[in-house]
Amino acid sequence: MHKPVSLYVNCFERDYRKVLSPGFMAEKASQFRYPFSRVVVSINNVQDRGHATHMAEVAVQRREIDAYLEVERLLPLALASCGLKERDLGIVRHYVDFALVAVVSAQPGYLLYCCAEVEMVEPFDWITPAIEVLQKQPDILVANPVWQKDPSGVERESLRREGYHFVGRGFSDQCFLVDAERLAKPIYRYKHPAGDRYPMSDLGDIFEKRVDAYMRHKGLMRLTDPRASYIHRGVEGTGYPSPPLWMRLRRRVHRFFTPSVPAASAVSDGSPKEQNISA
Repeated sequence: MHKPVSLYVNCFERDYRKVLSPGFMAEKASQFRYPFSRVVVSINNVQDRGHATHMAEVAVQRREIDAYLEVERLLPLALASCGLKERDLGIVRHYVDFALVAVVSAQPGYLLYCCAEVEMVEPFDWITPAIEVLQKQPDILVANPVWQKDPSGVERESLRREGYHFVGRGFSDQCFLVDAERLAKPIYRYKHPAGDRYPMSDLGDIFEKRVDAYMRHKGLMRLTDPRASYIHRGVEGTGYPSPPLWMRLRRRVHRFFTPSVPAASAVSDGSPKEQNISA
C-alpha cells in the first residue's frame, strides 16, 4: 500500500507560464515514479493573478494537476498554524510563505515539495523506501535525493548509514519529503549559527534556515538516498531580493574592517528562489 503523498510545486512571476504550460507538471510528477494522491501548484508573487489562475484552471481541466493554491489567500491560515505574524517574514517573505502554505495545506499525509527548476537525473522511486524509514524513526524528520552538483558531499557530511541511506544534519527546500503535520506547527522561531551558511541569511530567516535551526535544536536528522539525484536548473542569485541601503552599507563597513580569510564552502543545498517583485 502506498502512503498518501501530495506533490507540490510553487510558481511565481518568473516561471508560472512554464510550470502551468501543457505537459510540464505531468513530466515533473513522472520523474518520481510514485502514485501521488494529489499534484498541486501554488501560485505566489505574480503580477497578473488572473492570468496565472486561468492557466492553472486549464491545467486542472487537462488533469495534469489536481488543484492550485493562491499563496496570498492561504497565508493567514498558514501563519496562524505555524505561530508567525506576517511581519516576521520581512523582506524574505516570498522565500518562506509558499512553504508554510504547502505544509499546512498538505496535511494529513506526506508532502513532497519540489522546486520547479529541479529535475531528477533518472526517474526513480526513492519515496517509498524513504517513508518506511520516516515511519520507523521519528528522529529523522525529512528525506531527499542527492544534489548532483555535490554528490560526494552527502557521504562526507553524514553521521551514519541506514541501509542504502545516509543520515545527517541539514535541510534543503529544493526537494524534500516530510510528514506535513510535523512542519505545520509553531516551530519556526528557533535560531542556530549554522543557518548563516544559507544564501540571504543576512537578509532574513528564509524557510530552510528556520527548519534547519529547529532540526538542530531538537536533534532531528535528514535521510538522503544516494541512488536518486537531481539537478537544479536555475541560476543562483538571480531572484534574490536587493538588501536595503542600511544593510549594504553595513556589509561594506564589515568587509573593510574584516581581514581576508579563505571563503567558507557554499551550502550544498542553496538555490535561487522567488523574485520579490513587490520589493
